[in-house]
Amino acid sequence: MEEKHRRILRSLRLELAEQLRVELVVQFLFQERVLSQSFLEEIQAEPVSIRRGLMLLDHLPSRGPRAFAAFALSLREEFPWLHRRLEEEERAEEEREAGEEDESRPPISDHILNSVPTDKQLNQLSSHLGPEWERVMVDLGLKEPDLYRCKMNHLHNLQAQILAAFILWKKRFGKRATVQHLTNSLILADTDPGLIVKIFQDDH
Repeated sequence: MEEKHRRILRSLRLELAEQLRVELVVQFLFQERVLSQSFLEEIQAEPVSIRRGLMLLDHLPSRGPRAFAAFALSLREEFPWLHRRLEEEERAEEEREAGEEDESRPPISDHILNSVPTDKQLNQLSSHLGPEWERVMVDLGLKEPDLYRCKMNHLHNLQAQILAAFILWKKRFGKRATVQHLTNSLILADTDPGLIVKIFQDDH
């Protein structure tokens, strides 16, 4: 289960547990293979309704990536107001995550993002990257054999290996090899945003 869905279940835990009639949703979740037979029997043996709800909500995060969607679907007919609450909270989580992503993105102007990086910029970047460079190149679209050739052609010189891979990327992808694509891959590889700004915002 995704972390945002775990947060939603935690934040609505008591509200859901108090209003759920668990017996109306667990059969659907069992049918969808979200719940096991043993857990179904265990929860049905609990005599107190709110405890059954809490048991279910505490168990769902361990039931894989489909658990949240299946749980939401199980509420749609019998508990439409709870289904709406889940949808509202999910939208709020997505907006929050989008806001955090925007804040983490380096402030580079659109005309630079849409341009192809210069060899000078790529040379500067090559001198600052470490082991993460291979992850960046694969995300940009190069293949393992490409990286191997760059390494073999520049043995014992990491910066030259990285620069050769960048030049190959530019040659292969042409106008599609933009600063935007490059910065996206760098961010995914946890490259320092300050370094990205320094290289691509300076007037080269």
